[in-house]
Amino acid sequence: MVKHTALLLVIAVTGCGAFGGRPGSGPSAKTTKTVGQTPTAGVRSLGGEGLALYLRTLRDLLEGDAVLKADVFRNVAAAAAAAPTTTNRLNLALALATPGHPSSNPLEAQRLLNEALAKDNALLPDERVLALVELKDVEQRLILDAEAARLQRAAQVAATQRNDQNAQRLQTALDEARAKLDAIINTERSIRERENADPK
Repeated sequence: MVKHTALLLVIAVTGCGAFGGRPGSGPSAKTTKTVGQTPTAGVRSLGGEGLALYLRTLRDLLEGDAVLKADVFRNVAAAAAAAPTTTNRLNLALALATPGHPSSNPLEAQRLLNEALAKDNALLPDERVLALVELKDVEQRLILDAEAARLQRAAQVAATQRNDQNAQRLQTALDEARAKLDAIINTERSIRERENADPK
């Protein structure tokens, strides 16, 4: 939760120009092309709408109730399937990376984020920062999940070994009790045999 709150702040800071928050970073500044960037059809600009899309997805998945989270993820996934633009796929990656809802999938999020970052000029600079921050968070979560799984397996093995040891100790106690009972039975049998052999 803390990590994703920080992520929201990163988006807000990097995209503040989209809302006219800085001199020289308003709509006119967004038309400046990055040096060496190849123009493509339908060149995207993060702008207010793009920023609001990412912020809304993260906020709803982090703070919404169960119904809202399900609706938001379903809509995000449907949009990415119907129109697999860079924006829609990045939005899906963010949704998959966000914890706290049933469709969260850090492995798939990692794949989509790496895929987006590997494409030259696919992401705007602000989107690239956002993807890198989220990818780092996802990788750390996967490492922690793997360590937690390892520790859980080790605990299960230890519990099994303890159970085996307890079973062995129980069997030993049962064998000792049976031996004592057999000894008592044999003693009583010997006494009866002696009594029967030497009647008075």
